[in-house]
Amino acid sequence: MFYIETWKIPGDLNMAIDYVLGKSQSSYFRLYTWKNPTLSLGKNQSVDVVNTTYLKENGIDCVKRPTGGRAVLHSKELTYSFIIPNTDPLFRLSVLKLYKEISTIIVEALNNIGIPAEIVSHSSRGNTQLCFDAPSWYEIVLNRKKIIGSAQMRTKSFVLQHGSIVLKTTTGIEKCFKNQSEPITQYGLDLAKEVDIEELKNSLYKSFSKRFQLKRFENVNEIISLAENERMKFKCCI
Repeated sequence: MFYIETWKIPGDLNMAIDYVLGKSQSSYFRLYTWKNPTLSLGKNQSVDVVNTTYLKENGIDCVKRPTGGRAVLHSKELTYSFIIPNTDPLFRLSVLKLYKEISTIIVEALNNIGIPAEIVSHSSRGNTQLCFDAPSWYEIVLNRKKIIGSAQMRTKSFVLQHGSIVLKTTTGIEKCFKNQSEPITQYGLDLAKEVDIEELKNSLYKSFSKRFQLKRFENVNEIISLAENERMKFKCCI
């Protein structure tokens, strides 16, 4: 499995990179950050729910993910993506079994740096536009609060799962949406302790490498160039 790092990339290009990696018919584990704070919407989520005035006034970009689920505000976080082609045995796993497989590795990485995260074995129903207001099966919580929001995309040729690992708890996210009076919070690893992003990155790399024998991918610029041609698909157009 190839390993890729990309830092401070615009949101639509981040989504395009994940999509291009999926089409490349190889396995990848990618860690990345965002150039600007960005609200990402699930592919079936309407842009009409977004408070565009608030986003523009606060320098928050907006993108549509290729994956499903509800909105995530990407800011003080490290994002991962995990991509497997249909030739990989993991491709045959169900949605929930793949979630559990990936969550188990991430929890190990978090535990190794002193974060007592755990996997939930049930699903709760959220009532807001935000992904983080309730955990689903095999998602990751800390002090009973969801700290990682993940989503999948499945095609005949590949599976993409990506997710937001929040470093710092953020409040006031309800302002990103119209007609959302209930307070919304994205909880982070700081519920346990302050975590340096390099420390987190290294721990995730070690845990995923132990399971998948990661190899550094050398042609990152080529992937980014291909993704430039796809990024318009993921703009919110607000």
